Amino acid sequence: MRSFYSGEILSTLGNLSLSETSPPQSFIEPLTLTEVRKYLRLPEISPSDPAEDDELTGFIVGAREQAEILQRQDLVRKQYDLHFDYWPDWRISLRAPLVSVDLVQYRDSDGTIVPLTENTHYIIDTFKRPGFITPAYNATWPSFTPWPSSALLIRFTSGYTANSAFWADAGARLKIGMKLLISQWYEQRLPFEKGSGAVQEYGYAITSCLSYGAVPGVF
Repeated sequence: MRSFYSGEILSTLGNLSLSETSPPQSFIEPLTLTEVRKYLRLPEISPSDPAEDDELTGFIVGAREQAEILQRQDLVRKQYDLHFDYWPDWRISLRAPLVSVDLVQYRDSDGTIVPLTENTHYIIDTFKRPGFITPAYNATWPSFTPWPSSALLIRFTSGYTANSAFWADAGARLKIGMKLLISQWYEQRLPFEKGSGAVQEYGYAITSCLSYGAVPGVF
C-alpha cells in the first residue's frame, strides 16, 4: 500500500486527516518563541511586537511540519482519522510514533456502524516503526458489505510529547535543522539567492539534519 502525508491520498481507497475536535487540536511546538528569538539574535523588546511574534510562530510551525514530512513521523502529539472504503490489507500501518488506536469501526451497506474491540477483533503494535494494527490471534478482519465510500474508520494518536527522551537524542539534531530553516526563512525571505547560477531551496545542512533517521515504511 502506498501512502502519503496528512490530508493526501493514502491509496486509491484511503485518506488521512486530523481528527475534527472541539476545540480544534492545538500542539505544543518543540521550539519556543524565546528559543527562536535567541537563535536569531533578536533583541528582547517591551512591549513585544505582535506582528513579529506571529511571523516567528508561523516559522516555528512551518519548520516543524517540514521536519515531519522529511522524517515521516509526528513531532507533536496528534490524533488522526484514517478512512478506507474497505479493509486495505491484513496489517494496516499507521503514523510513527504510534501512541494509541482510539477507535476502529466500519459502516455496513445499510448504514449500521459496527465498532470493533481491541484484543478481540484486532491488536495494536506500538513498538514497530511505524506501528500498526492487525487482526487478533486466530482472527481475520470482519467480512461485511461496505457503505459506498469511507466505510472504515481508524482513529489513532501519534507523536512525541515535549518531555519525551527523543528530544535529548535525535530530536536535538532536528531542532538544529528547524532553527537553520527558520533562520533562512527569516534572513533571506526568498527560497534562493539572487543572482546565483544554481537555485537550491534548502542547503545540505538543513536537509541532512531534518531527513536523517526518517521512519521507513509507508509514510
